[in-house]
Amino acid sequence: MRREADGGQKPATDPGRPAPLTGRDLGRYRLEHALGSGGMAHVYAGRERSSGQRVAIKVLHEGKAPQAGMRERFEREWRVMQEIVHPNVVAVLDWPDEPHGPLYYAMELLDGETLAERLDRDGRLPIDLAIDVFTQIAKGLSAVHAAGSIHRDIKPQNVFLCSRPASSRPDDVVPVKILDFGLARVLGSQITGAGVIVGTPAYVSPEQASGDRIDQRADVYALGLLMYRVLTGHHPFTSDDQVATLGHQLLSPPPPLSWLEETVPLSLEALVMRMLRKRPDDRPANMADILTELASIEREVAASRGSMPARDDVEGRPTNPPDDSYGPLNPLAESLVKNALVPKGFRRQK
Repeated sequence: MRREADGGQKPATDPGRPAPLTGRDLGRYRLEHALGSGGMAHVYAGRERSSGQRVAIKVLHEGKAPQAGMRERFEREWRVMQEIVHPNVVAVLDWPDEPHGPLYYAMELLDGETLAERLDRDGRLPIDLAIDVFTQIAKGLSAVHAAGSIHRDIKPQNVFLCSRPASSRPDDVVPVKILDFGLARVLGSQITGAGVIVGTPAYVSPEQASGDRIDQRADVYALGLLMYRVLTGHHPFTSDDQVATLGHQLLSPPPPLSWLEETVPLSLEALVMRMLRKRPDDRPANMADILTELASIEREVAASRGSMPARDDVEGRPTNPPDDSYGPLNPLAESLVKNALVPKGFRRQK
């Protein structure tokens, strides 16, 4: 499937109905068609009129700018992104400073599909491709953290797998881009209210789930969840109930990856399980440590290709069959989680 990057926004709910600004000029840009829409903004494919350069334009919803903190949040997203110049992070091209009209900015327009779309189609990624994707995400996040920010919403929907050029070889690397910095935060800042839970429940760290102060190790945890999903085809904590999902993030150890997918190398399983530890101090400290381990694992996989031992022959490998899912929390755990979250004003921050 080929599609253009939508900045992490949801597809338009009514494809037959044009978005509000489709076909209009905005500054020096012509908005050609809508790519998606989120709680804060529409994203359009467009062109710079004089040069014809294809771009993506993110426009704050009309009526959102006057709302408390919404303009500040939108401006913060742009400011965070402009500080990060890295091949694995979607690039901001322009922030027009115009006194009137909608608030918007321009970014590079990508061709390809999100990691979520790839997983919906294929279930999971082969090991070689998975390690390469993880490495590129970790490099992008390392640049985000070096710029003094935390992404806070790493998930398959916010990772984009770019299409290879027509002239590329089959073994060429698939370029990967991190999207959607709408929830990103500068380290040490406190724009979001204290105790408010920010992020997607299935991909928040325990410290995010409890509304506590976070640092870059929250992104380490989220990347660990993404890696688990990519390698096994399953999320470790599956529930339709957001409170139960947050409860599992806080309380439940993830099942070993090998219970779900026997081909995951032992060293890669060990890395993911460390990234998913509940206490931040028990996880890898930063993306540099993760990149070092991924490079070692990549060499190990290449050296052992064709001679991987059977999983039952690997000493220390869990042999328990996997549960179908964690299911609901037990009544005591659910009560404890709700008592912890409700006073903090539990809600998904848009």
